[in-house]
Amino acid sequence: MNSEKIYPLFLKKLENQTKNQFLEIFDEDDKSVKIEKFRIIISFKDISKRDEFVLKNKNLEILKQFDLIPSISLNLTRDQIQTLKDNNLIKRIEENQKLYLSMLHVIEDIGLNNYRRSKKHSLGKDIIIGIIDNGINRVYDSFKGVKITHYSLNERNKKEKITHGTLMANIIVNQFQDENKNIIGIAPDAKIIDFDISNSKEQYFFSDILGVFDYIVQNNIKVDIILIPFTTLHPSDGNDFLSLCCNLLVDKGMIIVCPAGNFGPESYTIGSPSAAEKVITIGSYTKDKKISYFSGRGPTLDGRIKPDFCLPGSKIEIPLSEGVRLSISGTSVSAAICAGLIALIKESNPEMSYFKMYTLIKKGCLNLGYQNISQGSGTILISDMFKKEKKLGSYNQIMLKALGISIEYFIFFIILFYLIYYFDLILKWFIRIFGVI
Repeated sequence: MNSEKIYPLFLKKLENQTKNQFLEIFDEDDKSVKIEKFRIIISFKDISKRDEFVLKNKNLEILKQFDLIPSISLNLTRDQIQTLKDNNLIKRIEENQKLYLSMLHVIEDIGLNNYRRSKKHSLGKDIIIGIIDNGINRVYDSFKGVKITHYSLNERNKKEKITHGTLMANIIVNQFQDENKNIIGIAPDAKIIDFDISNSKEQYFFSDILGVFDYIVQNNIKVDIILIPFTTLHPSDGNDFLSLCCNLLVDKGMIIVCPAGNFGPESYTIGSPSAAEKVITIGSYTKDKKISYFSGRGPTLDGRIKPDFCLPGSKIEIPLSEGVRLSISGTSVSAAICAGLIALIKESNPEMSYFKMYTLIKKGCLNLGYQNISQGSGTILISDMFKKEKKLGSYNQIMLKALGISIEYFIFFIILFYLIYYFDLILKWFIRIFGVI
């Protein structure tokens, strides 16, 4: 099989992998014979071409349609893919990849208490963080007073267990206090949007995330930060469909944080959407600042450095109520911590762009002594980062103030010069208009 329209990484799988390896097998309940089908996303140049394709291919069962990048998801056999690869309406065909969830010393480790002891500090007030996960169970005491808004693309079921989404939200907004009366949550005043994509099979795919993206854009939902605690099993070059959609949302002003995944320690273990160019990708390290064995390593398949930064993610204890405490590990823990830290920065400067945010974080990093494909720029120290931001801000204010004074004096002297130099002309003009000497 050879086609320019098939995403190269998917084409390689179609050509090289044996049956049952990597690709999903679907059973049709009404038939005794198993039919091999692949989860597919087909994208188009524009919506009109997508709609024309759907109209002309009514025999195909379209599962979902997406608008952010005009596309559809469906299940196709190898022969059907072969038939469609030369269709003029189609822009690209790729796999609807499966996503995997990545599963208190943190506060001291990132300098959060030192920062909170400063005269002016942020708690993430009014910053909106969207968590795309398997739903948040808000019955726990740790959520007391936290504003959580729920959006569910599937029929929302009452959460009766500690979901992964519950843990992610707790890392960010947990209201319990430590022995020093400091709130445990990284950004306890942030607002949470629970984008619940849970389903009975507990399986998640590109199409689930794409549905949330479309929902956000079409309904103009305000979200400052999006946490996507998923990654694919297989590495990415950052040009897959989900990664490209992430880049588009960042261009719209949102900041997206993803885990490096738990498929380390080998190189080239950064999946999607973590490999996206404009996603902030976070790896994990242990209490003694050693990169976690499981933490995904770069580079991406196209040679870029990922992860971008590392944060604690090994055996992190989270209290949910007086009698319920959990210890969890995983790069998704590290990513949730990062989302909280970004909320603190956003409160002090809500309009800060992705590029400025990334640059600021990078300036406040501590090198852990590993290769950059393992640690990125190192770990984030929130107290150092704000010190540098304050110094930068003071310098800019001084320069702007000095420049303002210079302009005022410059304008004053220009006016004075013209008054003196053209005094006779001005006097004659004054007499002509007002008739006085």
